[in-house]
Amino acid sequence: MAAVGGGRGAPPRFQDTIARRLLRHLPVPDPGRITAWLLALGLAAGALPAQVPRDSANAGSAASAPGTTARRNSPWLPRLRLENDAYNFWIHPGHRSDEEFSNGVVASLETLRGSFWGRRLAPNTPDCGADTSSTSRCLTTSISIGQEMYTPNLQRPPFSSPTWRDERPYAGWLWGGLTGRSASRRSLRQLDAVVGVTGPPALGQLSQKIAHTINASYTTRARGWETQVGFQPGLQVGYTHALLALRGRVGRKAFVDLVPQGSATVGTVRTAVESGARLRLGYNLSHPFDPRAWVGRTPLEYWVSAGGRAAWVARDFSLDGSILGDDRQVERVPGVRDYTFGAGLRMHRLLLTWEATTRSRQYTTGPLHHTYSAMSASWEFYR
Repeated sequence: MAAVGGGRGAPPRFQDTIARRLLRHLPVPDPGRITAWLLALGLAAGALPAQVPRDSANAGSAASAPGTTARRNSPWLPRLRLENDAYNFWIHPGHRSDEEFSNGVVASLETLRGSFWGRRLAPNTPDCGADTSSTSRCLTTSISIGQEMYTPNLQRPPFSSPTWRDERPYAGWLWGGLTGRSASRRSLRQLDAVVGVTGPPALGQLSQKIAHTINASYTTRARGWETQVGFQPGLQVGYTHALLALRGRVGRKAFVDLVPQGSATVGTVRTAVESGARLRLGYNLSHPFDPRAWVGRTPLEYWVSAGGRAAWVARDFSLDGSILGDDRQVERVPGVRDYTFGAGLRMHRLLLTWEATTRSRQYTTGPLHHTYSAMSASWEFYR
């Protein structure tokens, strides 16, 4: 599902047409949607950085994303990640699929300070912005809000054939999350807490309708959203542990690194354990975990990457349906594999990445594999 807007120089009549189309699809607020957005606001309040003693405020500086040095009193670092099979750029736009994992959007803000709750979990661990000369563990915090959308093959929508129930159900997941990270030169420990909603309050149908209206030339009308996976509250807790297994240098510039990692997630939306690894090869590679190691880098960095992941999935709401009652579902395949390749470029404060993921069959009547791509951007507002 691709979404393309009109340029600044578009004719007024064209802009008016687009505006009318968008307004026609805007929803009337209802309690479920209001509740969904209030969840995100509550998460933001819970992730506010803890107060730090004044004598440590000027102890050092570091960058909280690939870029240059950051002051201790740094503002938030914004990141935006977009996932969609419309970003499979090696395929003609008219031939790109619009099914399975159809779209994902994640907006996040990160700081080099530990949060109030992070300090309770690791009371003796300093902020990553407190001392750039230290190699012990340090804390960072981020808050995120995101949406995921899943669709069947739009050429075989609900009620179009006797076997339509063998297709993946329509599903939406709107969430907000808190992430606490403990980083060192050798490893990363990450704890995630996520809350959200599925079903109509997740706004999946609205998002797809707007995007397809704007980009009608390369999209198929989505029919059958009334059969989507129903409402349920989403509660998720996850833990990730990653290691820096290899880091090669030429002089002071790193050109290769290898990071294996494992993770576990438990919740009402997804329950799974995963393991995998990623290899990067490039020029002037930033340290993959520790922002204190990013101080003093040159302004240019680029790389290509490849990786793989194996997961054992005990629950997936988009396949198993809602926990609150009878719902659309298909027979889930527990073992799933991902293969990725990508590239990244950092210029001064701007970081851009692109990555393609091919995922193996997730349910017995599903396609053998599905490929989608992700683009992300981040920008530092501080030095």
